[in-house]
Amino acid sequence: MTYPHITIQTMKKSPDTRCGSVSIGIAGFGTYAPEKVVSAETLAREANIPVEKLTIGIGMKHIHVANDDEHPFTMGLSAAKDALADAGIKGEDLDLVIFVSGGDYDYRNWCPSSAVAHALGCSHAYAFEVRNGCAGGNLACNIAGGLMDRDASIVHALVICADTLSRIVSTKLKECHPLLYFGDGAAAVVLKRDHPRYQFLSFAEHTDGALGDLLKIEAGGTRLPITPDFNDWDKCYAKVDPEKFADLINRVYLKEYVDVIKLAVSRSGHEMKDMDYILMNQVKNSLRAHILDGIEMPQDHTYVSLIEFGHIGPADSLFTMAMAHREGLLPEGNLAILATSGMGFSWAASIIRC
Repeated sequence: MTYPHITIQTMKKSPDTRCGSVSIGIAGFGTYAPEKVVSAETLAREANIPVEKLTIGIGMKHIHVANDDEHPFTMGLSAAKDALADAGIKGEDLDLVIFVSGGDYDYRNWCPSSAVAHALGCSHAYAFEVRNGCAGGNLACNIAGGLMDRDASIVHALVICADTLSRIVSTKLKECHPLLYFGDGAAAVVLKRDHPRYQFLSFAEHTDGALGDLLKIEAGGTRLPITPDFNDWDKCYAKVDPEKFADLINRVYLKEYVDVIKLAVSRSGHEMKDMDYILMNQVKNSLRAHILDGIEMPQDHTYVSLIEFGHIGPADSLFTMAMAHREGLLPEGNLAILATSGMGFSWAASIIRC
C-alpha cells in the first residue's frame, strides 16, 4: 500500500540518545504470507454475522490462511531466508537466532529456533524463543541489542516472527468473533552491529497483569490436558469475553499504547513532533485512528496491512516495516516508531533512526 501524498521530511538536527553502548540496525527484511486467502464474506457467513462488522468495523477484506504443509517453522524459515538474502549474508554468519510466536509452535515442548538454526546451516549461533504475545518481535529485537551490548562477538542476529493464528479461532464460537481477523504469516529481520540503517535508539515497555486472563486457550496446558477421554474441543480455541474485550479497548488499551510510545520517544532524546512514521501491530480502523490522534501523527503516516493480511501476531510490526521499506516510505535519516501490544497485557515501543 503506497501513500504518494506523504510529505518526506529531512533528517532532524536533534542529537539521538541511544540506550546502550552498542549501535544495532536492521540490515535485511524478510516476509512470508500463504497463498490461500479467506474473504471477510466467507468468515461472516460461517460466523452468521453481518460482513460489515469485518469490512467496516475491523477494516479487513480477507486473511491469508496456511495450508496443511505450512506451519510457524516453515513460514518462519522462508521469511528468514528472504531476510538473509536481503542482508547479503549466509546462515553461517549468524550469531543469534530468536524465534517469536504468539500462538502454537509446530509441536509442543519444542524449540523452533534450533530447527531454524540447523536448517540455515548456523554453525555457532545461539538460538532461543521469545514469547510476549504480539509485542514479541519488538521485544526480541531489543533483547538482541542487549546481548550484543554484553557480548562483543555477536555481530549478526536473526529475529523471526511466525504464526498460524487462524488455527486457534473458530467461526462457530461467539467468543472467537472478535478475533476473526487473525491470519497467518511471518516476518524476519537481520540485525547487525553498527549497521547504518534502521538503528534502534530506545525502548519502552509496560504490562498490566490484571488483564492476564483476558485471552487464553483453556485446553492443552497442565490444568486441562488433552487426555484420551478429552472431548471438549471448543476449549482448544482462543476465546475472549466481548464485553471485557471492549472494556479493555475503551478503558486501558489506548492510553497505555500512547503512553509507552511517548516514553520511548523521550528516551530517544527527541520529541513527538520529530517522529515521521509509525509501524504498528494491526488493529481495527477506529482504534488505529485514535492512536495516531493520540500521538499527533498524520493518519497516512503508517502502513496498513490489515486490509489484505489481517492481524498476524508479533509479525505485524516487522511485516509492515518490511513493506514500507520496500515501497520507499522510510527515507534514510527519518525517525520511525515501532509500536506493539500483546496479550498479557503488554505494550512496547522502539524508536528507530531509518
